[in-house]
Amino acid sequence: MEKIINIDSAEIVREEPNKVKAKKRLSKKWRDYIFIFVMLLYPIAQFVFTWSFVNIKSVLLAFQEGSVYGYTWVGFDTISKVFYESFNSYRNTTGVSWLNDSAVIILNSVGFAFITIFISLPLSVLFSFFLSKKMPLANVFRVIFFLPNIIPVVALTFAFKMAYQPEVGYLYPLIKALGISETSLNTYPLSQLLVYGYCIWAGLGYNIILLSGAIGRIPKELLESAKIDNCGYFKEFIHVVIPMIWPTIVTLVILGMTNVLTLYLQPLFLTNGEGNTWTISLEIWESVSTSNPKALCEAAAKGLIFSAIWSPVIMLTRHFMSKPFSEVNY
Repeated sequence: MEKIINIDSAEIVREEPNKVKAKKRLSKKWRDYIFIFVMLLYPIAQFVFTWSFVNIKSVLLAFQEGSVYGYTWVGFDTISKVFYESFNSYRNTTGVSWLNDSAVIILNSVGFAFITIFISLPLSVLFSFFLSKKMPLANVFRVIFFLPNIIPVVALTFAFKMAYQPEVGYLYPLIKALGISETSLNTYPLSQLLVYGYCIWAGLGYNIILLSGAIGRIPKELLESAKIDNCGYFKEFIHVVIPMIWPTIVTLVILGMTNVLTLYLQPLFLTNGEGNTWTISLEIWESVSTSNPKALCEAAAKGLIFSAIWSPVIMLTRHFMSKPFSEVNY
């Protein structure tokens, strides 16, 4: 009996450390939490250091007034002044009787969201759908569409601008045949239409790459089932492809709407703001480039005002666009 007891006690002693080790190990739930924390640590740190720390001074400048003597805290005075000037300015250099300068700047900026949602995006969806049908030279067309996204914007805008220049541009004979003079190209609204045309042309490639990837992930069984049900291209496009790639479409709409407050390089390089092609962000960029303390405060206030107005519009758009189709997992 003593030997048996000793053996049993030895086994108990041997088992106890294993139990202690098992207790010290983290549960799967906590291991998942640690993994998520580590993976989110970098993007959060990047947001804090490259956005929050950079922009906190800009936000504070919106509540100050600048002068040669420094900055003075004035509360909402600068914001009120900029708001009034942005929406109640009657200065008119547009040549259009019912549009003042401030209205043109806002209209130009909002127009980028319009052309993205109602022109560029639908064209991208259609092109992506037909390219997915293994049409001849499909990959060549993908490269052609994507080329504007890998060429520097300075070179690309120069090439686009030269296309309609007198005598040298290959589009100049077409413009001349339409009765459009060289001077009218530099006046509103034709000048802004040229900027919109560039944005549509240059933006197709990026959208097509994302949408082609989304269409390529649609299960083949689903498309084969549509063929068995005698669905033509139109029904397949409306009832199968659009619902399956809807989350990607929503993302591209949201990205297009952000152009209202961020797009300035295209009008800067194409027209340098001439012909009333100013946008909200180009006007802010111009104010900041002067390094004038008063202009800096007003630019910060303008950015804050339009961000406060447009951000809820973007969030509401995303909310309502996400309702027609539920999230697709495949």
